[in-house]
Amino acid sequence: MNNRSLKSTVFLAMLMCSAAFAQGNLSTGSDDNGPAFLPAVRSMTPSKGPVGTKVVLKGTNLSKVTGVLFTPSIEVKAKALDDYRIEFIVPAGAQTGPVVLETLEGFSRSTPVFNVATTQ
Repeated sequence: MNNRSLKSTVFLAMLMCSAAFAQGNLSTGSDDNGPAFLPAVRSMTPSKGPVGTKVVLKGTNLSKVTGVLFTPSIEVKAKALDDYRIEFIVPAGAQTGPVVLETLEGFSRSTPVFNVATTQ
């Protein structure tokens, strides 16, 4: 399995777990954002924009992020500004949905979703 296939599989698994959690069928064991060592996103600014928009996530443990996946499994370059903020640019091909943050300890998804605005 190549790296892109693995990330796509992990992304789909995260979405399925998110759906199960939302339906009350899965517990994270900590709080609504997962175990304490994983990144937790509290806000996303802006939460809507076209491809090319710079987005800043605010939360905790964001300096541990080693990769960012945008819906649908598009890896983006991200820059941790500190442990509480990380920024990235919305990539071409992005679709409305959560952002998945990858760390050495596992994956977490943003609770707020980014709404990709289409330009016509």
